[in-house]
Amino acid sequence: MYRQLMAHITFFMVKFLAFSAGCFACFLLHDQAHVALVLSAAVTGLVGTFIPFPARFGNHPYAAIYAGSFAGMCSSSLINSYWELSFISLIGASLYVLTMNLFAGFGGRLGSVAFASVALYMLAKGVF
Repeated sequence: MYRQLMAHITFFMVKFLAFSAGCFACFLLHDQAHVALVLSAAVTGLVGTFIPFPARFGNHPYAAIYAGSFAGMCSSSLINSYWELSFISLIGASLYVLTMNLFAGFGGRLGSVAFASVALYMLAKGVF
């Protein structure tokens, strides 16, 4: 039971760190380095493929990096701090893990997860 719980936590943490890395890298590229949005997402996805992950995680960390880069494409006028990007990453990683087996074989899942994570954050920000 304990090992299974730790395996699930490890699985989520890898997804969260990968999603965060993609989100932060893309956001910093277009906000600080003034790289075009699409190019910053493409560079983030390309560089992310060279990060070695253990084989037990499969291709999921790479997909999470790319989904995070989609979320990182949000406008810098909407994001006031890096804590907000962290919260978007937490929402995005949670949605990624929850929908991992739900939309298997359907295109657009990564973009949908990125959109939903930013939209849910902006909705919560507007409410509170």
